Amino acid sequence: MRYPEGKRYCNTEADLHQYMLSLKLVPCPHCGRTGFLIGHGFLRGYSETEQEHVVRGRRFFCSNRHRRRGCGRTFSVLLSDVLKGFMVRANTLWNYLKKVAGGMSRRAAWEQTRKSFSRESGYRLWQRLNKAQTHIRTLLCRQRPPPASSSDEPLFQLMDHVNCVFPCASCPFSSFQGSFQSSLMG
Repeated sequence: MRYPEGKRYCNTEADLHQYMLSLKLVPCPHCGRTGFLIGHGFLRGYSETEQEHVVRGRRFFCSNRHRRRGCGRTFSVLLSDVLKGFMVRANTLWNYLKKVAGGMSRRAAWEQTRKSFSRESGYRLWQRLNKAQTHIRTLLCRQRPPPASSSDEPLFQLMDHVNCVFPCASCPFSSFQGSFQSSLMG
């Protein structure tokens, strides 16, 4: 689902808080009514490294309580470094791909990047990113044509393209999500 007027991703928790403060001016992505959105709690999940809960985003509710005319549905706004549906962050995935592009095997790169996750997690992320390439490339091509790449591997060409669109970003994948307001994994 696409949220036309609102956001799906915020870069930092401070941006998420600012979005919360301007919520009464944002139309509901479901019904389009303005003035009925309220905060509905934080989205929390496990961190990558420890067994502690961290903030991953925030839920919002279009209130239909007490004779309000909202639709009663909720939607979420995530932090841009969160990969929707994964504990792994966008920066971890980017570092993993950089190591594989540098010549390491996928297994060795994953074990060096994240030792707390199983090897199969790295392979699943690789496959999901492979499947999402058309979605990602379509959005990137709206900004800039793909650069010439010396690699035959499509994911490495995608990395070059993301780097070309976001040259100064510390994590181009989280910049992609924050800029395009679209999930990296489709």
